[in-house]
Amino acid sequence: MPFDFQPLTNFRLARGSHKQPNKGGNICVNEAAVIAAGFEYRAVRDVSCLPDCFSRPVSDYAIYLNDVMLHKVRNKFLMPFVIRLPGTSDSPWIEAKRAEFIVIETARRIVAAEYDEIWHKPAVAMKCRTVRSVQQVSSVMAKAKTVLPLECAREMLLAGRQCLSRDLRIGSHCAAAAKAAARSFRNKLGPDADRKIWQMASTSLRRPSCSAGMTGSAMLWRRSGWNGRRPR
Repeated sequence: MPFDFQPLTNFRLARGSHKQPNKGGNICVNEAAVIAAGFEYRAVRDVSCLPDCFSRPVSDYAIYLNDVMLHKVRNKFLMPFVIRLPGTSDSPWIEAKRAEFIVIETARRIVAAEYDEIWHKPAVAMKCRTVRSVQQVSSVMAKAKTVLPLECAREMLLAGRQCLSRDLRIGSHCAAAAKAAARSFRNKLGPDADRKIWQMASTSLRRPSCSAGMTGSAMLWRRSGWNGRRPR
């Protein structure tokens, strides 16, 4: 019998992990995704709590975005991933490419936006927008910090170095960069200006491919063998 998604429409996603969902909707995006995949509910503290069918770098980023995103936008931008996260696990090479994609896109879009629109550093922003590899992210973020040491650049420098060391747990740094940029947008441009940043952050989860050089068979949301039945 297919999973009944109707009860999920009443959920209000909330930060943190939760022993049990309740009527108020105290549940995070990955916990909701576990239910949607047909698994028994479980509290999700980190990616080690997730079923094997969940992509580790993508789910890691989703966990931290869920926790740093403001309540007013969390449901809008993260609820679509309740049904997208299950079945995304793939080969080590593709998982590594996904981590690299999230790091690169965060630098190209979010860090560039803060340098350009908030601090009026167009030259630095242009350098950020031209990065195409994790190596370039590390180099450009290090140079950007010497011009203006923003928290988002510091976090992305750490994310780039982590990715280069083959550690795919880049979610905390990328989400922290988004949080820092969103705070700057709110402080400088008003309380709703941060929506732009959160939209950019969620885009890194839903983009169809990991990098420009990948083929159509290596899509970010490829579900190998996914046929609508409960994944293993």
